[in-house]
Amino acid sequence: MKHPRSERVRATPKLFTYVLVGFIALLGLTCLYYGSSFAPGSRKSDEFDGSNSARDGFVSNRDGASLLEVPKSIPICDSKHSDLIPCLDRDLHHQLKLRLNLTLMEHYEHHCPPPERRFNCLVPPPVGYKIPLKWPVSRDEVWKANIPHTHLAQEKSDQNWMVVNGDKINFPGGGTHFHYGADKYIVSLAQMLKFPGDKLNNGGSIRNVLDVGCGVASFGAYLLSHDIIAMSLAPNDVHQNQIQFALERGIPSTLGVLGTKRLPYPSRSFELAHCSRCRIDWLQRDGILLLELDRLLRPGGYFVYSSPEAYAHDPENRKIGNAMHDLFRRMCWRVVAKRDQSVIWGKPISNSCYLKRGPGVQPPLCPSGDDPDATWNVSMKACITPYSVRMHKERWSGLVPWPRRLTAPPPRLEEIGVTPEQFREDTETWRHRVMEYWKLLKPMVQKNSIRNVMDMSSNLGGFAAALNDKDVWVMNVIPVQSSPRMKIIYDRGLIGATHDWCEAFDTYPRTFDLIHAWNTFTETQARGCSIEDLLIEVDRILRPEGFVIIRDTSENISYIKKYLTLLKWDKWMTETTPKGDSLSTRDERVLIARKKLWSVAAISEL
Repeated sequence: MKHPRSERVRATPKLFTYVLVGFIALLGLTCLYYGSSFAPGSRKSDEFDGSNSARDGFVSNRDGASLLEVPKSIPICDSKHSDLIPCLDRDLHHQLKLRLNLTLMEHYEHHCPPPERRFNCLVPPPVGYKIPLKWPVSRDEVWKANIPHTHLAQEKSDQNWMVVNGDKINFPGGGTHFHYGADKYIVSLAQMLKFPGDKLNNGGSIRNVLDVGCGVASFGAYLLSHDIIAMSLAPNDVHQNQIQFALERGIPSTLGVLGTKRLPYPSRSFELAHCSRCRIDWLQRDGILLLELDRLLRPGGYFVYSSPEAYAHDPENRKIGNAMHDLFRRMCWRVVAKRDQSVIWGKPISNSCYLKRGPGVQPPLCPSGDDPDATWNVSMKACITPYSVRMHKERWSGLVPWPRRLTAPPPRLEEIGVTPEQFREDTETWRHRVMEYWKLLKPMVQKNSIRNVMDMSSNLGGFAAALNDKDVWVMNVIPVQSSPRMKIIYDRGLIGATHDWCEAFDTYPRTFDLIHAWNTFTETQARGCSIEDLLIEVDRILRPEGFVIIRDTSENISYIKKYLTLLKWDKWMTETTPKGDSLSTRDERVLIARKKLWSVAAISEL
């Protein structure tokens, strides 16, 4: 019989062998994990040329900017990504195997990459890029090198959208339904509505317009001279660069689609919606897309529809036209005017018609618990939003005409807990702040060199209101945590969108000449998101030789300054301690920096 102790001694080498083999296997699995494209903070280089790890060189920004390390460099994205829009990247959708319903246009909606698949690199301009032409020249022509995509000029050659002319692209002002010019078309709409002097703004009561399927936004371009501002909207579809052309021209516009989610605008934002051959199936899903327009239109608002269904007499178009007429009738809309190839429908100003409908009539009224102003990542609803008791019978929501609308306290202030006195004080505070900004910028800014402006945290819209005497337009962004305030932006006759700054904004690279960020970095950091990611996103949408104005804590300003050279924002810089006012925090600094015009070729030679 063998002794138990001797048995254990002889078993020890075997046990050691098993442990060693297990350790080697574990080490191998660990290496494999951190070398795979699905491991945290890494990507396959063959899938993402020019973009290093989402966190290469970065330390996660959670416990204060002063504790963070700054990378030695920020990589340059591959040139094929010069038009990168991270949350509208269909190649990424394919790689992530997202199951998107193409019929419902989900593939044109906002779908962002997970952190480990972000392009944390600087998006390069295309070869031959030039500083954009100044407004108002840019309305009619842009540099071809800046948007080297000319297929639209060929496809729409019979409709006067755009014409390639040497090193420039010209925009004659035509459209699918107004070949002879948007200016004449706008006058014809005013005549149909019998507005005084054939002016579509109707004495300032028509100010905000939503142009759906806008093409290169010539309709919106020619509305500006009528004191009307349009949110020109189109998806990144087969005409993928149409909005890029519009933005290059200096026309207010944005990427978006009527798909499954609500548009990022509050209820009762627009006096007029426009669709000129926008190729939208308005009858699908119980009319849910028309009901989204209904949500967005103010009481008494108009829907201008220029499309074959409105006038053609062939059986197919007549069938569609009759079905749309029936749907509009059940929605309590009425025909206001009809001429040639256009029909104008009007939304009711009260709940009276809704209450007279028979039981079971579709579409139904939305339930009382539905918030029509909730928009960020909220699904559309196939129901009619009734008016509140206060808004009942209030045409245009009780707003005064433009331009008084810009500074008059709107009725919906009480919904966000702001008094008229606080509103006026905010307006005056921003007037003084913008004056101070302009004094600092004046030595560097040439006439009309700033056209497209973004305010990243717009609050009540005071920054944009203070710029009203400048020939600029402002994309007012309300962060998701403050989204109820977006209704005030539109009630002032301004435009904007709700957005989450932990994600990329849905616009093309090189969109804005000036970007203003008031406490945006502090607020984004407080939500657990990265200052570095936000800086790289700001760089993506900032034009070469454009300016950033960052108003934030001294700690964050000191940290951001360390990135200026890495971001190539060091063409010019100034920093100051601002004057104290009613919105000031105890520890506040203002940093203004200017981005260089650079190219991949020039960087490669260094």
